[in-house]
Amino acid sequence: MNIVNVGYDSTNYYLLGDRNRLLVDIGFPGSLPKLMNACKRKSVALAEIKYLLVTHYHPDHGGLAQELKQKGIRLVVLQNQLAWIPLMAGTMKPAQHYQEIDLRDNLVLEYEQSRKFLLGLGVSGEIIHTPGHSEDSLSLVLDEGLAFTGDLHLPGMADDPQGQIRQSWEKLNALGVKVVYPGHGPQFQLEQSV
Repeated sequence: MNIVNVGYDSTNYYLLGDRNRLLVDIGFPGSLPKLMNACKRKSVALAEIKYLLVTHYHPDHGGLAQELKQKGIRLVVLQNQLAWIPLMAGTMKPAQHYQEIDLRDNLVLEYEQSRKFLLGLGVSGEIIHTPGHSEDSLSLVLDEGLAFTGDLHLPGMADDPQGQIRQSWEKLNALGVKVVYPGHGPQFQLEQSV
């Protein structure tokens, strides 16, 4: 799988595929020039990006979504994320010039539909619900053992009173994840005992 990190400002944003690319996460509102510069440095045209998947609706992972939609990129939303999208607007300051995400024109999927959608892009894998950092958090897991986890903390790195973080990592382990591409920091090998 061709994976290109077009991240900036200490956050990773991953492009998957060669044509009809899928972008996993995007930055703060108003940071479109930074994304375009990152793409240019990696020899990727913005027009190659067809879909955007947001791992969770916090400003550093989904704040630029509506601006990208206006550039022709389709936002993929999992059904359980719908209620969380409007809440992100409440965390924005007027100076950030946040453009509220239009909920009417997204590709809305159930998790069970994700494999078929991804196969249409030439990506073998699935999207799974991995709460722990936030209730709307998800991970993209490729069949080759790679996972894009957004801000899902490793067990023991954050409070986990309900065990959601541990359970999310157990799901990832059960799917055979070997390499993790996090929202922040370098990729790392996953020890199966996590």
